[in-house]
Amino acid sequence: MEKKDIDFVARHYQKGHFSAEAGWKRLGIAPVSFWKRYRVAAAIAAMIVISATAAIIYQEYLTVDVTQQVTDSPTTSPLVEVKVIDFENASLPDVIKKIETLYNVKVENIPDQDKEYVLSLHYEGTPTDIIAVINDILGTQMIVTEK
Repeated sequence: MEKKDIDFVARHYQKGHFSAEAGWKRLGIAPVSFWKRYRVAAAIAAMIVISATAAIIYQEYLTVDVTQQVTDSPTTSPLVEVKVIDFENASLPDVIKKIETLYNVKVENIPDQDKEYVLSLHYEGTPTDIIAVINDILGTQMIVTEK
């Protein structure tokens, strides 16, 4: 504010002539009652609590259903068993022997120069997936069959 504005207000100010409520009415804005503010705040708080509760309940049922689906599905074939396998600079024959022993499967179409291939890997999955990854890496065409 500039000095002339302050001087104008100081000259024309009269105690008791201005009321905040009258000013709001002149602007066409009705004051909100004390209780109406609390009702709106209470309604918003209730909606937040209800939404949070619904999200927690939904998540709880969703987690329970997924857990039951995972634990209820039996693995009957060695081709779908998930296990962890680790190799560090191992030759392809060693890798294949470990996969066949660990999963109780047979790997076929092994390349003739298999001793030239050396692998380092950590893998968690099925034997079919592991052989598919090895095929992609080495450019081979090995397949997995049950014993």
